[in-house]
Amino acid sequence: MIKLENVINTILQQLEHEQANETWKSRRRYFNQMLKCARLLGITEPCAKLYDAFIADDNNSCERHAMHIRCVKLVDAFAGTKAKDAQGIMFNEPPLPDETAVNAFFQDRKFPITGDVQIDQLIVKAEIEMRYLHLTDSTIGQYKHSWMGIRRYFYNAGVDGYSESLLKCYIKQRSMQFSNGSIKEWKWKIDRKAALVLMEVAKTGCFIWKLVNRDVSGSSVQIESIRSKYLDSLRQRNLSRSTIDLYDYVFRKFIAFAGIETPKDLQALLPPKIHLAITKFAGCCNRRSMATILPILRSLLTFFHTTGIAKKNLSGIVMGCFVQRSSVAAYLSEKDQAELVAQLEKESKRNKAIILLAMHLGLRDCDICNLTFQSIDWQNDKISLVQTKTDEPITLPLLPDIGNALMDYILNERPKRTDHYPYIFLREKAPHHKLSTVYLICSKLFSLLEIKPINGKSKGVKLFRYSIVHKLLAAKVPHQVITDVLGHTSKESDKPYLSMEDSMLKMCALDLSVIGRISWKEGALNG
Repeated sequence: MIKLENVINTILQQLEHEQANETWKSRRRYFNQMLKCARLLGITEPCAKLYDAFIADDNNSCERHAMHIRCVKLVDAFAGTKAKDAQGIMFNEPPLPDETAVNAFFQDRKFPITGDVQIDQLIVKAEIEMRYLHLTDSTIGQYKHSWMGIRRYFYNAGVDGYSESLLKCYIKQRSMQFSNGSIKEWKWKIDRKAALVLMEVAKTGCFIWKLVNRDVSGSSVQIESIRSKYLDSLRQRNLSRSTIDLYDYVFRKFIAFAGIETPKDLQALLPPKIHLAITKFAGCCNRRSMATILPILRSLLTFFHTTGIAKKNLSGIVMGCFVQRSSVAAYLSEKDQAELVAQLEKESKRNKAIILLAMHLGLRDCDICNLTFQSIDWQNDKISLVQTKTDEPITLPLLPDIGNALMDYILNERPKRTDHYPYIFLREKAPHHKLSTVYLICSKLFSLLEIKPINGKSKGVKLFRYSIVHKLLAAKVPHQVITDVLGHTSKESDKPYLSMEDSMLKMCALDLSVIGRISWKEGALNG
């Protein structure tokens, strides 16, 4: 092997022509420290033992630690020692294939690919296929970091070619590490997403961005098969995508909470396991959520029995959840609304337009997210749309402040898309698809301003609808007009809102003077 001193001298000669004089002198000092460390250890050639000792000799200085690692990488690359750091990662990992070569390789390749495709080639292909999303450099950097982790996982397993089964093992390992707290949630999410991107590109040759549902942590192939059958049964009932996602959430959580690992566990399911799962659901969900989850859990247990997966139908032991609802709907005071309007001047143009739409027109969350350019009639100052919830059309006035806010956002802030994407409000970060909800925008504003609604704790867009109704009721506006403004198709839908009419409620109040008096005796009340 080449002597350490000769390696360092050669590296310094190369750096002398590439770096400024002061920078080069700094590098020489660090290399001299490495030589000193080697003499103390009696080492004359580059090796892992020297690297570890030199990196550890940093005097608790982050800057010195980083420079020692940089010097080690230079020596390792020149000497070809292929050493690894404390995490088992090579100081100088082999470079990924050239992009031009990868494009040429996949030009006539049919998909899905087989094991003769190197994992390195697939990683480069995946990065190319994701470029249409126009992700930021930092986001691409996170994907690359995760892909390199997958690459090391394959190399450590002694596999160079792509293997879907090995990639699934990697996803399962990372999920287990997240479950036991070894890695943080954001790291688990990006690693899992990076692996799923590779799997999709390997199958189809391209990548289409979409949301990824959480997998059942550590679930077996048999449990996943049962889950697929359950989801198929829901689709046959023509349920909406959001409803199916909710049922899927209950399925995945129940499997995890009850400790179900195999179909035998489901076959021998007992009430204590169900009680344990319900207790864990209650620990992470509020009462209103439990009122939604428990009926779904009953239907899930019925599905297990009717399909022969479970011996007994245990759905009857799941009791309903009592939720005491507030008698009067929550709304915002005039002062709070004025503070919100003032704060909007400091918010993004998108958030300002969204809040004004909700505050002045009472649009639902889903209708704001689904608002399109075709909905806006700029010439006649109208907003016309078909309500997502009721599938009924509604026309509202395009007020000047709303129109100005929308135009300001569209012209000066809305992310640019090359296609004719119809939706107005987009995600700020790539991929720039339409928003799925505006709840967080509202709740963050309420928390920032420390706003507490009257008669409740709501922080969503619906609070603005209640506030509008409160104003209309106070102004003695007829109920039919309120029904039309809200876009309701039935007067039954107005009942929660009409509880805000204080004067009418006071007329319904009972006289408390009879409390404590003896009731019926000869047809009269006697004291």
